Amino acid sequence: MDHKEYIRICPGADIAVFMVHGICSTPRHFDFLLSSIPENVSVYNILLDGHGKDVKAFSKTSMKKWKKQVDERLEELCRHHSSVIVVGYSLGTLLTVELAEKYPQIKGMLLLNMPLRIRVRPVMVPRVLRFSLGKTRLSDPVEAAMYQDISIRLTPLLWRYISWLPHFVSLLHLSGQCKKTVSSLNIPCCALFGHKDELVSFRSTACLAGNSHVTCMVFENSGHCYYEPEFKNQASDCLKRLLEN
Repeated sequence: MDHKEYIRICPGADIAVFMVHGICSTPRHFDFLLSSIPENVSVYNILLDGHGKDVKAFSKTSMKKWKKQVDERLEELCRHHSSVIVVGYSLGTLLTVELAEKYPQIKGMLLLNMPLRIRVRPVMVPRVLRFSLGKTRLSDPVEAAMYQDISIRLTPLLWRYISWLPHFVSLLHLSGQCKKTVSSLNIPCCALFGHKDELVSFRSTACLAGNSHVTCMVFENSGHCYYEPEFKNQASDCLKRLLEN
């Protein structure tokens, strides 16, 4: 799979959509939403540093680099567009909500599986091992969706993943910070969660419950990467509404 940024800057466009994927994920995660964006709207679907490459390249990146990269791209979009709609997935939701107050051009956010509370389900352990050893069960739609969402070229040399630990520690720290940030969001936000999410705890919804600007939806048969059709349809509808408003 081709893991590259998707950039469509429309000269004179007033509105832009900024998309930020999750850790180890890919811009391709948002392919199902692209048809919901009108042709006269600019799109910047970013590829975070260290992604789309191998295990060694991912080891050399950092949360600091991701934050700087997202801030720079968002600042550029806000300079040339009066309104920006942000679409974030997993880590991407955390990287962008921190900037919502900094840029008044951000008029709405679509947040997919926001990891405000993290819980790794036991089922993830054998799946990750199968992915690394090249034994993914592609006949399983959930496992196939997770496999397609990984932009890192994996290796069966499991010891090489030790260098990834600082990234996930940083993710936990950012998650804790964002629990406070989301309470002060004052723009329209749609937050969608999968009840069977293998990495994000269902209790994440409680962190958003007190904010009247955030609409939460939970989908019974969706996970972290696998989205049931209703999840995708609702995400598309939410994006269209944010663009229209």
